[in-house]
Amino acid sequence: MVLPIRIKSAKNGKIKLRLLLDTNAIIDFLKHENDPLDLSSLIIQHECFVSVIVKLELLKHPEITPSEEYAITEFLRFVPIIPLNEAIENETIALSRSAKLKLPDAIIGATAIVYDAKLVTRDPHFLKCQYKKLLIWDNA
Repeated sequence: MVLPIRIKSAKNGKIKLRLLLDTNAIIDFLKHENDPLDLSSLIIQHECFVSVIVKLELLKHPEITPSEEYAITEFLRFVPIIPLNEAIENETIALSRSAKLKLPDAIIGATAIVYDAKLVTRDPHFLKCQYKKLLIWDNA
C-alpha cells in the first residue's frame, strides 16, 4: 500500500489531504462491499473531488437502476467535479504516452497530477506510471 503524504491545514493545524476519488472507490463505498475506506469520513476531513470522467463512468451504464442513479447523484452533490481544461489535457497526453493508460484512466490520473492530489483507487495499473501519489487499497 502506498500511503498518502500528509499536509497540514493552515486553518486548524490538522492534517488535511487533497484526494481525487477514482470510480472504483465510489462504487465500493456505495455498495458497502467490505470497504476499508470510509469515504464519508474522508469527504468531511479532507479536500475530496472527482474528475468529470468519474462522473461519466458512474452514470454511463444503461442498466443502472433509479435507486443506484439517485445514490450516485446524491454522493456527487458533496464533492466538486473537476472539468477538463488545457492543463489536464496536456498532462493526459503525456501520461497516456509514458504509462500507456487507457484514455479515461489517463484523464483521471492527469487530473490528480494537475490538482496535486492523492489518487484514491483500487486499480494497480496506475502503479506503472511515474505518478506516485497513490492511495491504493484492496477489498480482500
